[in-house]
Amino acid sequence: MRSLLSLSCFVLATLAVGCTGGTAAEDDHGHEHGGTAVTVWTDASELFFEYPTLVAGQTSEPWAVHVTRLSDFAPMTEGNLRLRFERRDGGAFVTEPLPPARPGIFTPTPTIPEPGIYRLVVEVNGPQLTDRIVAGAVQVFTSEDEAPHPPDPVGEITFLKEQQWPIAFMVEEAEIREVERSIEARGEVIPAAGAEAVVTAPVDGIVRASRPPGEGQSVRAGQTLAAVQLPGAGGGGVTAADLVSVRARIEELERETARVERLYAVEAVPQTRLLESRHALETAQAELAALRGGGAAGDAIPVTAPISGVVAERMLSPGARVVAGQPLYRIVNPRNLRLRLDIPARYAAEGLDAEDAVFTVEGGDRRYRAEGRVGAAPVIDPNTRTLPVHLAVPSEDGTLRAGMLADALVFLGGRERGMTIPVAAVQEEDGQPVAYVQTGGESFARRPLRLGPSDGEFVIVESGIEAGEMVVTEGAYAVHLASLNTSEIGHGHAH
Repeated sequence: MRSLLSLSCFVLATLAVGCTGGTAAEDDHGHEHGGTAVTVWTDASELFFEYPTLVAGQTSEPWAVHVTRLSDFAPMTEGNLRLRFERRDGGAFVTEPLPPARPGIFTPTPTIPEPGIYRLVVEVNGPQLTDRIVAGAVQVFTSEDEAPHPPDPVGEITFLKEQQWPIAFMVEEAEIREVERSIEARGEVIPAAGAEAVVTAPVDGIVRASRPPGEGQSVRAGQTLAAVQLPGAGGGGVTAADLVSVRARIEELERETARVERLYAVEAVPQTRLLESRHALETAQAELAALRGGGAAGDAIPVTAPISGVVAERMLSPGARVVAGQPLYRIVNPRNLRLRLDIPARYAAEGLDAEDAVFTVEGGDRRYRAEGRVGAAPVIDPNTRTLPVHLAVPSEDGTLRAGMLADALVFLGGRERGMTIPVAAVQEEDGQPVAYVQTGGESFARRPLRLGPSDGEFVIVESGIEAGEMVVTEGAYAVHLASLNTSEIGHGHAH
């Protein structure tokens, strides 16, 4: 909030004191702005300059030539600039090399002895930037009375170079591209099948553990986490009732495991559910084997980790009494994750073909890639009207966590060609997507958009932007603030 407020004050204050009406305004450095304005982009630089009427044989008023490096959109602060006025016969009038009057701004005052139309070439040379920029035709008149008065722009947003340079500001050209077809979906990062397990008490009894692992500690498959003391009173041995109870529980677990195996075969339950069922059955079978071996009060059944991972929850307390099946631990493998996406029902048919997606998680702008479909539900969820689809998620650097909510672009295969702009250029104002187009070095226009498919980096614009226009990808909010003062800004302005 502080940075937005500071930016607002900076933009509005600069607009208030730095822009005046009229056709020319002189700044503290003695050069005037107004007259004809020209903007030219090359691969390396943006040249924006304003120059007064040129009269043959007369030294012109100071020009205001702004040179911006497109590599970082910073002003050229070192080096020099020359103007070449080239005639059609091959001759040229060339100015002396001139250093910047202040960062990014050069103020040449050329004298052209002969009237006519010249091709202007601007040459910049320095450690930060070297470029040769063909700026187009300029006319030198025999007298000032012959020169037409340039029209004032109508409906443009004025945002000065001195406002652009200090902030994060970038523009990019709108181009024809192909983008992958995609849809938007919400989702959640979850453990992969088999990457999460709940460990339960194998028997009724007392928990025995000297140093049980706690939350955040790593464990390996088969590691003993604790033990549960076998039932029995006063040191008496195993009773027939103990054996009957355990056998009955084994029969129930065998039926449950067989049912889960059938459901898993048709992808109706996750693998985790199957692993948990098998683990419970194996634990009961081990308990029966111990009882048949003559176990007595004081004997204990070990509680082991069914998978390798990290303890997410520890529910046991040493010395506490537990009952068979009571949860003691939840273990998660944080390196084995999935992205569960909720595909809207209207895209269900296409969502079944989804193979990859890009997504961001709550609290961050970093883009992750999910690649490879690992499962999809066969039915629409009746409550959310969505189709759950699971994609594989690499998490080598450990920045993703199970439970994170995600916003994703799901790619459906196939590509569409059209006029595109970077996704970063799209702003939402009053529910309408818009972009700001740089129509000149210090002039901008707000464009409502109708958008098509996006691949997460670029989006097709069906209306609102033409190919070749320069759209603001960074600093659009500052341009928006400048637009609030458009009615107070004339064509001429002081720098």
